[in-house]
Order: sequence, then C-alpha cells, then structure tokens
Amino acid sequence: MDAEASTASARDQSATEIICLTLAWDQIPESISLEGGSDQILREPVIAILVRTSVGWVLLDTGTDARRFRGDNPERDLYAPAGLPEFPTEGDPLLDALAAHGLTPADIAFAAVSHLHFDHSGGLRHLAAAGVEVCVQRAELAFALAEAGREDAYLREDYDSASIRWRVLDGDAVIAPGVDAVSTPGHTPGHMSYRVRAANGDTWLFAMDAIDLQAGIDLDRLVGTWAREQDKPAVRTSHDRLIALARAEDARLVAGHCPVTWPPRELATRSAC
Repeated sequence: MDAEASTASARDQSATEIICLTLAWDQIPESISLEGGSDQILREPVIAILVRTSVGWVLLDTGTDARRFRGDNPERDLYAPAGLPEFPTEGDPLLDALAAHGLTPADIAFAAVSHLHFDHSGGLRHLAAAGVEVCVQRAELAFALAEAGREDAYLREDYDSASIRWRVLDGDAVIAPGVDAVSTPGHTPGHMSYRVRAANGDTWLFAMDAIDLQAGIDLDRLVGTWAREQDKPAVRTSHDRLIALARAEDARLVAGHCPVTWPPRELATRSAC
C-alpha cells in the first residue's frame, strides 16, 4: 500500500469532525457527581456528541425530554429536586441542536446511548421515528426493562418501545469507524463510555457518567452514585480503566457532566453550546 492509499485508509477509520452539544443544564448537588462531595448545587451540562465518520454522522447520547419540565406537569419536580433544568431553546433540545448544524435525525447513520437515565434517553423517540439504529449495552437494557424504576431515574416511556432499533452490545465494541464503545459499568449496570479517534491523530475518551467532573480525574475521586449497591466496586474499576486508557493512548479524557471543562476548548468552536 502506498503512502497516499495508507493515509486514505486511516482517514476512513477515523472521525473527521467532532461537535459538542449541550442539550440542557441540570441543577445537581456536588455529592451526586463526586463521592464525598458537598451539598453545593452545580449547574451541570447535559451533553451529547456528534461525530462525522466515513459512514455518516454518529450521535452519542440524546439528552433530556424537555416536555417533562415545562407547563404544569405535576411530576416535574420529582425528577429535579434541586431545581428545574434549563434548556438552550424553547423547542426540543435534541432537534434544535441538530438543526443548528443543518441536521435532522434522518441524517444520523448510527446512534448510541451511554445508559438509560432520563437525562441521556430523552431523545430516543426522535431516533426511533427516523429509523436510526441505537447502540446500547445488553446489561443496561436488561436492567432498564426488568429492574429499574422511576426512583432510579429510569423513565420507561423513553426507551421501552418496539419502534427503537436497538443494536445490543456486550462490552467493548465498534460503533462506527473511529468511534468505539468502552464498557464502563458501575454507575449503572451497563454504562458505557466512548472513544473517538480523530483524523488529525487525536484520541478522545468521553467518560459520560463513569466520571462526572474534572475533579474526579484530578483528585482520583469516584462518581457519587450507582444504581445497585453491588455495583460500587465496578465504579472504581471503570474509573481506573478510563484513567489508564487515557494514559496509554495519550487520549484526552472528558468528564461527562463537568461545568468547568465542557465543551473541551479544542472542540468548542464547533459546539452548539
């Protein structure tokens, strides 16, 4: 293979564009996002990532269904005890974020959801309507359908639908060229993070809720919540795995709900924040 062909092949297996989306801001006590944290309320971003690959656009996570927190919904405070989330527009967070980049759900080739808490699953209905295949871990979907309830921040109406085209994963997997699922259970039984390899040689590790805050990385402190008590050891294992991967691959590790470091400065110029 000559140098030109080799470069083209590498580009085909890499992401050519990464766009940060901020779909909401939640009011969250620090103790939720950092074990041993304070009661201070943080304004935390609800994030998603758009990645352009050789097979098309890939959407990583889908944000919150804003309809729950608008109008006179009698249940809205149940899901936001520290204060209602803020949204960047008056419309649908995911649809408006996509539209800001000239896209609709029909333009998405593949999608993934790191886990099925309601601040990550709220846009699944749009992907279902467009027939987009959505990657999810088998353990996450099984837990969400069989065990989890509203008290665990799982809202079945977001994800329990025959119209969602699930692609069920078992551990690490390729989502699309340049985009990998990294199994990081603990926060939830089937949580996954994402690795994105960019065409310029950069590697990005999006921790999602395996590590919420930059302080968790800097101070080696775990995320503050997990769905099942027996999963707490996995929180440490997954935290350590991401730190080790970032070191081994010289990758930028991005915390999933950090108001200080989201969006990463290097990607902010294409952000919808």
